[in-house]
Amino acid sequence: MAEQVQSLLERMVPPLLDLRERNIFSADEVRSIVDRRRESEYLLHRRAGARMSDHLRYIEDEIALERLRKLRKERVLTELREERRRRREEDDETSADGDGGGTRGASYRTS
Repeated sequence: MAEQVQSLLERMVPPLLDLRERNIFSADEVRSIVDRRRESEYLLHRRAGARMSDHLRYIEDEIALERLRKLRKERVLTELREERRRRREEDDETSADGDGGGTRGASYRTS
């Protein structure tokens, strides 16, 4: 039983690491997710058999986790968009204030 649970958890690691690298979840949050999943998997694989309530709790936990992931993803994307917008504005300001060294909007004579 423990080997089955460990195998399942190992397959869950790469997506969780990806979420951590993308700053969706912190390392502590990933650890907490793994702990909750481990607990749920052990309940589902116990000798006495899993109860319906064990399945439902696991499903509810995963639905809540997915909702949180979506919210966090939107937050990260919004922050990235805002950062790009600020950089673009700064670039526009420096080229407008600048010494004319930029090529943006420059016209060239060909003859």
